[in-house]
Amino acid sequence: MSALPTMAAVASVVPSLDAVLSMAIRKSFGFRPVFITPSSPLGLKLKVKIPEQVGADRILNALSLCDLSSGPSIAIDFGTATTFDCVDAEGAYIGGAILLGPNSAARALHEFTAKLPRIEVRKPRTVIGKDTVHCLEAGLYYGYLGMLREVLARTKREMGGKARVVATGGLAPLFLPDLPGVRHEPDLTLRGLRIAHAILHNHGRSP
Repeated sequence: MSALPTMAAVASVVPSLDAVLSMAIRKSFGFRPVFITPSSPLGLKLKVKIPEQVGADRILNALSLCDLSSGPSIAIDFGTATTFDCVDAEGAYIGGAILLGPNSAARALHEFTAKLPRIEVRKPRTVIGKDTVHCLEAGLYYGYLGMLREVLARTKREMGGKARVVATGGLAPLFLPDLPGVRHEPDLTLRGLRIAHAILHNHGRSP
């Protein structure tokens, strides 16, 4: 029989659910979880203007980048929002960019127009659409691809021209074929959570 957990680390970006998660873990295991925040003792320096604003997911991506390799690194995380998270040569988180995610853009086009349908984001064969769905697919995919390439190029330039780039999140596999040199790390954020849990667990046992 496996031992029951003695500690839980939670990375939440939905504050309204924090209390629910905390209660569920306390009722199930008898202890309160540790939430990942910018003030968590993870050994990660946050070289940004307002460290308190850095989301838990971005902290975990930065931890994971540092664990994967040394030197400047960039993570592109495809979620509701698409984030660029950057780590410098000294292993410090230096910020990045936040873009509207492709699925969020598709939903917005449907909800804020009278006749445009909700579509699945995919790569069409041509950029010139022959019907409404095709036009939407082309605009979303190739428009988003252009945005990704521009933000990535400028990010790398601001980081000195050389940086390892990885992609994670649901739509990463869709765009990766058109982003040469970008490696897929599907479990990047979860890897960071595991690292954070280990650090906090050891920190809690320290005198």
